[in-house]
Amino acid sequence: MSYDRVVGVAETVRRIADAVSGGEVVEIETAHVSGVSYLTLGEYGVRFIEELAASGAKVKVFTTSNPSGVDISSFLEVSREFAAGQRRVIDAFLKMGISPISTCAPYELLRVKPGTVHAWAESNAITYINTFRDAWSDKNPGPLALLSAVAGFVPKTDMYTSEGRRPTARVHAKIAADPLKAGLIGAYIGESLGSGIPYISDLTLNGEEARREFAAALSTYSSIIFAVLEGVTPNWRRYLAAADFRDRITISEEDLSKYLKDLDNPDVIYLGCPHLDLETLLRISKVIFERGRTKRPVYISTSPGVYGALRELVDRLRGYNVHVFAGSCLVVSPYTRRFRVIATDSMKSVYYIPRLHGVKTIPCETTKCIDYAYA
Repeated sequence: MSYDRVVGVAETVRRIADAVSGGEVVEIETAHVSGVSYLTLGEYGVRFIEELAASGAKVKVFTTSNPSGVDISSFLEVSREFAAGQRRVIDAFLKMGISPISTCAPYELLRVKPGTVHAWAESNAITYINTFRDAWSDKNPGPLALLSAVAGFVPKTDMYTSEGRRPTARVHAKIAADPLKAGLIGAYIGESLGSGIPYISDLTLNGEEARREFAAALSTYSSIIFAVLEGVTPNWRRYLAAADFRDRITISEEDLSKYLKDLDNPDVIYLGCPHLDLETLLRISKVIFERGRTKRPVYISTSPGVYGALRELVDRLRGYNVHVFAGSCLVVSPYTRRFRVIATDSMKSVYYIPRLHGVKTIPCETTKCIDYAYA
């Protein structure tokens, strides 16, 4: 990439910084780009990415990208036109040096440390690293995250400052949460507060999958991308000492019931939004192998890394009517439109799938979702 092109991208990021952060920028360690699916990008979005790649732009930091609309095994059948458009996006990303590992859970690959600075654009991933690792990222628009990856820095907005990360709401939630309940709590807090930074006490998130679902739901149902969990978030005591509480809410199990509905005879079960990690996929597979072939199909999305590591298991699951696909998601694939009703343990899917595809989507706890696959 020529010096002039580097300067051009860097100057663009600096001009954005003039508008949103008083001209201040901060160097980043990694970037993560959203807006990858041809479904959400459209032709103009693809052309922007292609033109940037054609200019010789290369990322300066390790950069990952969100799931695309086509999975790596081509299990999710899409039109030739859609597949061709998606291929153009992926080719442009590869040309710029972006990792081919398309996942909405880059925190599984990148063990980012407290206080490190990143330019990420996927809200669930941003919320996860802010909340559970005290790494610093704002919710950057996809194009800005891409330009920042090339420039090596990002506008220094409030989330990149100690002052901007002070908790603004006190939340009491004496609840032990499985993945679905964690998502319900995230949705409830998000809808109740809308914005700000909640400091949450007494909440127990049971396992890694619950953490993922909490972060995904919180950021889906609000503009919140950082929560301080007492006893969990690194440096939580420091955040408590600096807190400026303007709102206070208490959550009970009864408050969460408004999100629960009858399953309404779903024709498919969907797990893996955000992408399932290796341990969770192994646990679910064990249950499936013990119970036998499902009556209703089960769709599971995961990262290409997990898919590759468990390829033999994935192949075996197909015989049980369980279909694992990688690098994509039912939220961003037009394949989803063939379904009538989807049952899922993901509150993020419950929010987005009806809006993007017009498909009714009902929440259920993971075990109950699997039970329903056999009903």
